[in-house]
Amino acid sequence: MTRKLICLAILMILFNSSAAADAPLRVSPEMELLAGVLSQTSWIEKRGPEGLGNEYFRALQDFFAPYKEHDAIRLAQELTNKGFAYDGPPAFICHLGSLPDLDLAYEYSEYVIKRAGGREILEDFRLALADLAAESNFLSFFAKWEPYLADCLAPSLQGFRRELVEAWLSDFFGWTPAGFHLIAAPSMFPGGGYGAAVTDSEGNEIAFQIIRENGSSETVPEFPSGVSLESLTCHELGHAFVNPSLQAYPERANQLKPLLWPVREVMAEQAYTTVATFLNEQVIRAMEAVAARDLFLPEVELLIVENNERWGFYLTRYVVEQLEYYQANRDLYPQFTDFVPYLYDQLALYQREHSTWQSRFFGKFLR
Repeated sequence: MTRKLICLAILMILFNSSAAADAPLRVSPEMELLAGVLSQTSWIEKRGPEGLGNEYFRALQDFFAPYKEHDAIRLAQELTNKGFAYDGPPAFICHLGSLPDLDLAYEYSEYVIKRAGGREILEDFRLALADLAAESNFLSFFAKWEPYLADCLAPSLQGFRRELVEAWLSDFFGWTPAGFHLIAAPSMFPGGGYGAAVTDSEGNEIAFQIIRENGSSETVPEFPSGVSLESLTCHELGHAFVNPSLQAYPERANQLKPLLWPVREVMAEQAYTTVATFLNEQVIRAMEAVAARDLFLPEVELLIVENNERWGFYLTRYVVEQLEYYQANRDLYPQFTDFVPYLYDQLALYQREHSTWQSRFFGKFLR
């Protein structure tokens, strides 16, 4: 580990110790309100646990069962029907303040507005959620379970090097968000997580990670720990760095549609339906492999690369090579944003050299 990274880790520890009431890993009542509402919709048919689910989830689902006619659940189903799924609803919650008011703390991002189909329905949903929380006295329900949930997080917190991971990300990308928030979601499944980002009134970005429960336990909620948690944290917080950097050049991404074509079906199954979301995820997964070199044992990097290739991210090794070039030339690219045009150039070169038939097929769309 470099001296610079050690110093950054110390700074991150100091930063997090003074951050506003943000525990290393916490369960958010606002996210649990959302999860309980979604448990009453068709969301749970695709994003539910393998069996009955953990005992807390079952209690949460039972708690909201009498409110199926409430506007919050009606709107949740309407949004689900429109495809507002996967990371969309959790990202929406990250824009909101705490219960009971559930005020709009951060203006909705264009991404969330587009996913939901407009700002108005998001506001209607926010107000309906606050109303349901008050009508059901949800905060009392959550308060009873809060000590239990804190105990469930203890195994994941054991040895969790959150500050080191955050310092590595800040060093690699060349800047530090205004805050990092890690939220465990015991009623969202199965395993893995979501990444989200919000922007405050001064234009500063705040990064969120939502960690899903593994989905197989029917007793206590179970979450990743050790290397699995740290690697997942690299991945999900990485979205706050990678997504805005790549999305600053929408036309460059659009010109790379042929790269998505060979894996379009397997990507659609994972909700990466556009070339922009595919590229975001591909770069993050390559970054995750690079991070493994510094943070974990050597075999972890290979495991990450091979696992991502099995999931259709066939550019992983190629993008890793580009990120190695970035690391070796930080004098030319102080921040990842400076490197993105070069990265797009290299992806375009790969496309010309390996995807000629696809380029011809898509040619009429790219002119």
